[in-house]
Amino acid sequence: MSASASGERAAVHRARLRVAVLTGVIITLLVTVVGGIADTVMTRAQSDQVWRELRYGAARGDLSSPPVCTWLFARGATPLANAPAGFPVESDMRRVGRTHEAVERTVRRDDTRYLVRTQVRADGKVVQAVFDLRFQLADRRHLWFALGVAEVVGLLAAAVTGVVLGRLAVSPLAEALTRQRRFVTDASHELRTPVTQVYTRAQLLARQAAAQDLPARHREGLTRLVGSA
Repeated sequence: MSASASGERAAVHRARLRVAVLTGVIITLLVTVVGGIADTVMTRAQSDQVWRELRYGAARGDLSSPPVCTWLFARGATPLANAPAGFPVESDMRRVGRTHEAVERTVRRDDTRYLVRTQVRADGKVVQAVFDLRFQLADRRHLWFALGVAEVVGLLAAAVTGVVLGRLAVSPLAEALTRQRRFVTDASHELRTPVTQVYTRAQLLARQAAAQDLPARHREGLTRLVGSA
């Protein structure tokens, strides 16, 4: 294989590789962007829903029978038996008792997070509502796991798609280079025979010129023609 043919093959291979890499990058970015948007939308929707339920529970919820994953504490009352450790947040209870202004916060405990709202009810009781976010956090982990799987599948699909697209996109270039190389080869072959014939005739004329004692300038011209062939 000639050096030019090897260079052409290398150029075609590089072009196919660029197409494959570009396709993989685009698909990866799309999966990442879609995952980020899905996570943001889900997190915001969950947060809004939980805060609505928490505010309703703090204002009107039954202290003895709170909703699932929610605990309600009244100032001065005995906490529920199944209440998570560290609740209620007494500092918030005292603050709300003094100011009568609701306080909301997020508390990290026991490898999870809790949303906490403390407020004064219409009957004057200071109530604190606590919501456990462990299930919402698990949903987010499941989402990111699914996105990770989708990312791997997307990369594999991108590799296959990139190879196919690379072949389709670069095939015209490879075919054009092949045709060009074939044309040059055929043209060289076609021109070789006439040139050989001219060279042979030039040699014959040079010998005849020497035998027939032609003028010196003619003999020199034929000699240069034979020497340059």
